[in-house]
Amino acid sequence: MKRLLFRVDDRLIHGQIIAAWVPYIRATRIIVADDQLPQNEMLSKILRLAAPTNIRVEILPIRQAVALIEQQRSGPGLFTIMLFAGLDKVVQALAAGLTLTELNIGNIRNAPGKLQVSDSISLDRKEIEDLKVLQAQEIQISIQPVPTAPVIDLMALLQRKGLL
Repeated sequence: MKRLLFRVDDRLIHGQIIAAWVPYIRATRIIVADDQLPQNEMLSKILRLAAPTNIRVEILPIRQAVALIEQQRSGPGLFTIMLFAGLDKVVQALAAGLTLTELNIGNIRNAPGKLQVSDSISLDRKEIEDLKVLQAQEIQISIQPVPTAPVIDLMALLQRKGLL
């Protein structure tokens, strides 16, 4: 069983995380890695309220989140979901020393200038460049909204669409 899930989802803590991923990996902790969010007391409080009371929620700057996860990857009863609001945050975390082999993509919302590549993933040029950086690190990048959904290799999907 996985003890650690790294996920990009611009919604951060929401229904799919709480109802599907937390029970699937038996998460006891959620770490949100973001440099601006810790200063936003209201949004941080809302995110903490979205999680069940038995789940420890840590909202930390990226460097601090990386240091914590690298020190405490696993242990007795320690199952962690680490959330990033965007691919750029994952690239920053790698630069800060994060070690990961798999990255789950849950949602990257559509916006002007983005190309929709799946039901829940829309990317702009910068995000595609970020994915190339992750791929160069030999990170397996997949789309899987919930654990019961089939795993889709995002990089293979982008190749089929002629975006790589």
